[in-house]
Formats: sequence, structure tokens, C-alpha cells
Amino acid sequence: MNKNIKILIISVVVLFAIYLVYGIVSSTSEAIGTFDKFDVNNTASKDIKVEIVHEKGVTTNPEGGMMFFAKDKNGVVKKVTLDMSLPQLNNDHRFITLRGHLHGDYFHATSGELE
Repeated sequence: MNKNIKILIISVVVLFAIYLVYGIVSSTSEAIGTFDKFDVNNTASKDIKVEIVHEKGVTTNPEGGMMFFAKDKNGVVKKVTLDMSLPQLNNDHRFITLRGHLHGDYFHATSGELE
């Protein structure tokens, strides 16, 4: 009976370890989204986490918004127009979570949160 309990406990611990490793791997690989999950014919706003492409520059407009480029996990780069200003955006910020929709050649975001 003791041997069966030990085997059961070891099995549970191994399964839990596998579950943890799977959770860590899947959460890091899904941390950055893809633009191909957006339908250009649908204007519903969705969240996406992308990498900011600082090399292409960041510009602000007089209305208080900004424009920059972002890259998804597939390496697809899109122009982003953001309806708000993020004055704290600098080269130290690598990722941003945007809420918006895709217009084919650019992503229109109504909000953004730096990470």
C-alpha cells in the first residue's frame, strides 16, 4: 500500500511539473499577438500586444494622437495610429498593448498601454 501511495504522489508531482512548464511556455509564446487574427472588414476593437519598432520613429499629431510602427510575433510590421498620446514612450519601452482594429495597411488604436 505504501508503494502505491508513493507512485501516486510521484505521478501527481510529475504531472504538475509538466503542467507548469506547459503554462510557462504557452504564456511566453502567446505574449505577443498577430495582426492576422484581425479581420479588415470588422471594426470591432480587440487587444493585441506588439513590439514597438523604434527605428522607424514615433510622431505626434496636433490632435493629441501619435503614429509609430509595431511588429507582431510573425514579424509583420504595421503602421499604428493611436488616438491618444503616450508622452512616456521612449526607447526603454519595447512592448505595447493596443486596443483597436486593422485597416489593411495600418492598425487604428483607440488606446495603448506600455509594458
